[in-house]
Amino acid sequence: MVMTACAAVLMSSCQKTPAEKKEGTPMTIQASVVASANTKTLYDYTDDKALEGFWDSYEAITVVSFGENGITAVDEFVSTGEAGRKKAEFSGTWCGNEGDKIICLYPSVDTYAGNSIFDGVREGSPTIYMRSLSTASGALQHDDTGSISDVDLMLGEVKVSGDVAHVYLEHQLAVFRIEVTLRNFPYEAPPGSPFDQARINSIRIKCIDPDSEEEEEWGVNGDPVFVRFSGIDVTTESYTGKPFTIERGPLDYYLLDSGNNSDLTLMDEDVVEKTFFVPVRFDKDLEEGYELCLQFGGNYYDDEEERRNSVTVFPGCDMRKTITSKLPLENGRVYGFEVTI
Repeated sequence: MVMTACAAVLMSSCQKTPAEKKEGTPMTIQASVVASANTKTLYDYTDDKALEGFWDSYEAITVVSFGENGITAVDEFVSTGEAGRKKAEFSGTWCGNEGDKIICLYPSVDTYAGNSIFDGVREGSPTIYMRSLSTASGALQHDDTGSISDVDLMLGEVKVSGDVAHVYLEHQLAVFRIEVTLRNFPYEAPPGSPFDQARINSIRIKCIDPDSEEEEEWGVNGDPVFVRFSGIDVTTESYTGKPFTIERGPLDYYLLDSGNNSDLTLMDEDVVEKTFFVPVRFDKDLEEGYELCLQFGGNYYDDEEERRNSVTVFPGCDMRKTITSKLPLENGRVYGFEVTI
């Protein structure tokens, strides 16, 4: 899905006072979402398996202006209104300079998700960095897309024509809809292990190219498909509008409550069926011969180090599928997977 935003604004440049303090120009952006179902916080399948939705009751975007040496202004625009609306008015103050390029970031860097994803969004910086989506999305909740609704990473360049500005916000992620059926859990935790033998609380997604000679160091940069860390150049000379990859590797996600309570546990049940929505980024397709890995395991909190340890994939929970023919991946799409453990 591509969001389309149209703005009627006064785009005169901000003037600096003798104290080098900018005075902004008020701006209101009339925004609409090209979709026809439910609110933006609800992702689901459509006939063409595309992400769809409308604006939520409160929305915010970050407007970034930059020149030949990097970012010149960072401005926040907000919109409030009825959830599920097709159109929204984003209001804020623009403090860029005449001749700047202007782009929009979603989610706003002033939100938890935006602050977790974006780095380098400050005056003078020539690059905006984008971290892994797993931290920003938090623990994934089964059958609830709310855990990824704020991580709908989008970028767009503002085009100004006279007193009208347009921005097309494009998705920079896809969503894996993973349906898990837990029938048999053969893992037995050794004595003293911090892992609960009946509890799975993490999902790891990665891809393997069996023919690659590239060394995989600590699970990083050996992945031919999935992106963990990327950036976008923000100088007028180097800006392309497309992110570049800095680091590939496995994508680790924690399930509800991340180790204290898990949505994947047999306990007194014979069969457990859950669905999880997982945001992913990639810069290549799934080629013939690749192995797509959906791995399930455990993660626990280390009191001494005051952090969670890395994911441990449990025996019998390493689900792998060899790609028999090329599967193109496209941003803004939902891809469904069924897994039985």
